[in-house]
Amino acid sequence: MTRIKFVDLPPFQDADTIAARFTATLRRLRAERELAEENDPLDLWDDEGDLKPSRATQIVTYDDTKKIRRRATLMAERQKINAGVTQLKTEELARITPVLHGADLVLAQTEHWADEVAASLHAEMPWMAAASEYAWHALRRAARRGGGIAMRPVILNGPPGIGKSVWARKLADRLSLPMVDIDASKGGAGFALAGVERGWGTTLPGRPLELILAKRIANPIVIVDEVCKAKHGTSTSGTGHSFADALLALIEPATAAEWECPYFRLQFDMSHILWVMTANDVDRAPEPVRSRCQVIQLPDITPAQIADFAMAEGRRMGLSEAGIAAVLDTIEAAPRILKRRLSLRDVIRMLAVGEALETRPRLQ
Repeated sequence: MTRIKFVDLPPFQDADTIAARFTATLRRLRAERELAEENDPLDLWDDEGDLKPSRATQIVTYDDTKKIRRRATLMAERQKINAGVTQLKTEELARITPVLHGADLVLAQTEHWADEVAASLHAEMPWMAAASEYAWHALRRAARRGGGIAMRPVILNGPPGIGKSVWARKLADRLSLPMVDIDASKGGAGFALAGVERGWGTTLPGRPLELILAKRIANPIVIVDEVCKAKHGTSTSGTGHSFADALLALIEPATAAEWECPYFRLQFDMSHILWVMTANDVDRAPEPVRSRCQVIQLPDITPAQIADFAMAEGRRMGLSEAGIAAVLDTIEAAPRILKRRLSLRDVIRMLAVGEALETRPRLQ
């Protein structure tokens, strides 16, 4: 990993940190003065070379502590003013403090590593070959540059239920990157993406920024489901908030590098995020979003591919061969019973039911 500047803020400290520094400095200066005046200078220090507590108490008085606290508080307030964070509460400052000195950028490894990641994805989900190939080339480019894992925003367009989001989660797992999933079809999706500014009914930062602050990783994967069904949100005061506008500011490299969070009212570098979006009909996605993304057309999944996926995933989950066979029998019979094509979501639910049945405790 390498550390990059993530938030555009000059350094500042809280009053406690400043007061502790002032106190330590005062003790050292007075100890040095007494050391020069004492007939027995060794009486100032203990066997481990630390100032004796009794002497430390004498050196820094109660009045000194009050003066230090007063000056530290004034200095902390002035630093906050200079940094432009006076609008933030103590708990909000605490949330951004871990990234004041930067966030970690997960680096691409070797081209051989990129080959292995792509091969693993293709082996599990061969019908997603076009997506795996796109990621493969992006990872090889990043490895050759010797920089962080990077990939141009991509829209996976294909029939519903073929595992587009599943593929994106597996990619995050193979790359050991944190990820967050945002459903663009839900109301308020724009707020979940960019956050809500102060003065609205509910204020909060966007989920991508929350993820980076929590994990301290500057290049997570953000999955945007159903980008073709993006909604337009409205605040309690009637102000509109477009999901497409919020997304554009985050996927456009120039604006993402100096993206201003409406909640914190600070600038963050969001340009390293890996964006994977899904759509069933990409033509319905906003044109400005499409023009900034690589659109990958994906085919429907075949019954044989569904069965292969179920077997591989069942073994990974630790299901018995009998349990896997039962799931395969259900997959074969389900289309006739349901009167529709089976999707990967159906298969994942079947596997989850099988796992629950096999792991539940037996009644005595």
